[in-house]
Amino acid sequence: MHGVTGSGKTEVYIHALRHVLEAGRTGLVLVPEIALTPQTLRRFYRIFGNSIALLHSRLNDRERYEAWKQLREGKKRIAIGPRSAVFAPLENPGLIIIDEEHDSSYKQEDPAPRYHARDVAIMRAFRSDAVIVTGSATPSLVSLYNSSKGKNTQLKLRERHSGHGMPAVNIIDLKKYRSSGMHGPLAAPLYQAMADALDRDEQVILLYNRRGYAGFVQCETCGHIEECPSCSVALTFHKYRNHVRCHYCGFSRNLGQNCSSCDAGSVKQVGSGTQRVEEELDGLFPGSSILRMDQDTTGGKDSHARILNSFGRGEHQILVGTQLVAKGLDFPNVTVVGVVNADTELAFPSYRSSERMFQLLSQVSGRPGRAAKAGVVYLQTWQPEHPSIVYARNHDFEGFAAAELSQRKNLLWPPYSRLVQFTFKSADAQLVGRVAQAFVQALIRVAGGIPVLGPAPAAIHRIKNEFRWEGLMKMPVAHGAASIEHLLDQAFAAYESEKPKGASKVRITVNVDAV
Repeated sequence: MHGVTGSGKTEVYIHALRHVLEAGRTGLVLVPEIALTPQTLRRFYRIFGNSIALLHSRLNDRERYEAWKQLREGKKRIAIGPRSAVFAPLENPGLIIIDEEHDSSYKQEDPAPRYHARDVAIMRAFRSDAVIVTGSATPSLVSLYNSSKGKNTQLKLRERHSGHGMPAVNIIDLKKYRSSGMHGPLAAPLYQAMADALDRDEQVILLYNRRGYAGFVQCETCGHIEECPSCSVALTFHKYRNHVRCHYCGFSRNLGQNCSSCDAGSVKQVGSGTQRVEEELDGLFPGSSILRMDQDTTGGKDSHARILNSFGRGEHQILVGTQLVAKGLDFPNVTVVGVVNADTELAFPSYRSSERMFQLLSQVSGRPGRAAKAGVVYLQTWQPEHPSIVYARNHDFEGFAAAELSQRKNLLWPPYSRLVQFTFKSADAQLVGRVAQAFVQALIRVAGGIPVLGPAPAAIHRIKNEFRWEGLMKMPVAHGAASIEHLLDQAFAAYESEKPKGASKVRITVNVDAV
């Protein structure tokens, strides 16, 4: 179900669930993250009340056991939760709903089993003779491709249920404002739009998909960048505790006045994050109350709901955050949405970077103007000509999908192939490279011309004192799952005969359909 933001997808889910319950069957609803959907949950509870059991990671053991037991005994007939809820012990499921089906959180990457909840749900629906409905304003290109092959039926909701059109999207070229016309992180047009909205007692959402205060800390004397002792990444500065933190292993320490390398007292913070944006907004709009929503402010059990409920009650005028503020929010008084830097997704070394950027921009562009008040969106970018930004400005999913699929086909990226990712991990930096080379060479010999990339050091070469290498195989979709299993058996058999000495110290993980 491809429905633009605010088109009423949740209403369709509710009607479908009611129909299934009346037929004496049960229903399953998967959402990307339970804490991000308090408004959606309230609508389900208003209709189905005590028939619902929630399953998610923030439940304690007793709560999780009670939910599981009530579903197993048929006392609850609807299960709602993130990806692991696909295994809920429902008897006779008649409907499985996957909301925001494009979201990458449906894929379990680590630890094993590395399943995709959407694929598991499709198989579970098949075995139960159930209907499965996937919904999104920006469907994954895999689902779109499957529609073209007749594997699913595409339903479209092209208009908002309120009757109001999609908000106007303005692209701001940051290159034109870098020497003048900037108000902190905001270019003049976005700053003025926010000021006008606040004067009208309306609300604003700002997206900046970087948490922390500064991206890294650098010495102006010797150039040293403070790095994590266990991971090959720069430490992010968090001002409210005056410490630097690794976002991969959790290491943190207080930031001293002097450089840890040369001991000079000339350490500076470089770059920005949501904390710095929040601080700068406080200076730009001193009479406004500002809320921040990122991983640093949502650690508590009910913190997501508290923040969103407070903003929904109008207690705050500006909500600034990471991608958490882009998903599923419905606030009638929000009329201006700004993206501080639309290019952040392109920094990820992934074939899906353009798709993820388009999805994120499209999702956040759907937040304003959802009721009687018109909305407007401002995308600040250094690359105004980038296709993802141009298509997002025009709310043109079909145009973006056609262009992206053409590129994917030429380069044999999914959905035209199934990616099999091999990750090699060890505390021995030299050994892990030798094992990666030996395994990938064995794989190439048995692959019969199927494209194999690598091996190469991972983009983040060391995490938690383990060195990481990666290899990648592009299995054409025509080969099927059985071919992947057979080829993997052959590759491991060939590798066994020539693996380096000490290879048992290296862990090899296989991730089929890596995202």
